[in-house]
Amino acid sequence: MYLKEEVVVRQEIKKSKFICVLSRIRSVEELKAFITRLKKEYPQASHYCSALKAGGLTHSSDDGEPSGTAGRPMLDVLLGSKGDEIGAVVIRYFGGTLLGKGGLVRAYSSSTALALENAKWILPRTLGFYQLEADYRISGKVESVLRSLNVEELNVTYGNAALYTFFAAEDPNPDLSKRFSGQIEAKLLKECQKED
Repeated sequence: MYLKEEVVVRQEIKKSKFICVLSRIRSVEELKAFITRLKKEYPQASHYCSALKAGGLTHSSDDGEPSGTAGRPMLDVLLGSKGDEIGAVVIRYFGGTLLGKGGLVRAYSSSTALALENAKWILPRTLGFYQLEADYRISGKVESVLRSLNVEELNVTYGNAALYTFFAAEDPNPDLSKRFSGQIEAKLLKECQKED
C-alpha cells in the first residue's frame, strides 16, 4: 500500500507542538528534499525528526533530540504499518517543558501513529501488458471482444495487420481462443504495477 496523498496531523503535549507530515518517499535523497521543503513551511521549529520506510531501505534521524528518542520510535511505527514508501517528519516547536526520554519517545511515536491513522491508501494492481496482431477482416470483432474483456488503455495501430496493445488484469487468451477458434493469441510483453 502507498499513501494516496500527504497527511498532516498536529498534537500538543505539555505546551510543545508536534506536527507530523507523511508523504510518499522512495529514497533518502527524496526525504532530505522533503525536510528542506518542510523547514520553509514550518520555520524556526526546534527539531525536524524523520523516518523512512521504502522497500528494504530504512532511515531515521533524531535531529538533535536525545539519541533514540525520536527517529527510531517513528521508524518503529512505520515498520509496524502495512504501508511502503513512507517518509515521516515530525516537527517540534518546544513549549518550555522537558518531556524526558520516555515522554519524547511517546510523543514522536504517537504523532506518527496518529498520522498513519488519518492516511488514505492506494493499492497497486499487477497487470499484464499484451500485444495482439489480427487480420484487418476481423479487427472490428477483435476490438469489440477486447473491450468486452475490460482491458485498459487499448491502442490499435494499422500496418500490414491491426496491432493491438493493452493492459489486462487477467490473461485474455482463453476468451480470445474460444471466440476466434484459436486463430489469434495475445502475447504477454511484461507485467507491471499500476496504482488506482
